[in-house]
This record gives sequence, structure tokens and C-alpha cells, in this order.
Amino acid sequence: MRLATLDLETAIHGDEYRAARLALLKRQMIRRIKRADASAQKVEQALARLAEANTLGDLRTYQ
Repeated sequence: MRLATLDLETAIHGDEYRAARLALLKRQMIRRIKRADASAQKVEQALARLAEANTLGDLRTYQ
């Protein structure tokens, strides 16, 4: 069993701190990537609807 260190310098720059910080940053990056991917999908869907609407509008103009 390891006891928490009382030395603040070791606590901030120690292996456990770096591992915990890396895990936190990794989780944040994955969450942001997923959020960006979801936003990109919404943009693609909106562009597809716009293109379809423009195509339907063009077809009505020529009929």
C-alpha cells in the first residue's frame, strides 16, 4: 500500500500525477472528437437537404 506523499513538488511532478493527468486529457480529447464528429454529421445532413431542395426547385422551374 502506498501512502500519499506530503512533498508537494513530488505530488505535482510524480508519476501518479502525470498518469492521472494524461488519462484526464485523453478522455477530454475523445469527448471533443466525438462532439466534433456529431457536429460534422449534422452539417453534412443539412448540406444534403439543401442540395435536394435546390434540385427540386430547379426541376419545378423547368416544368
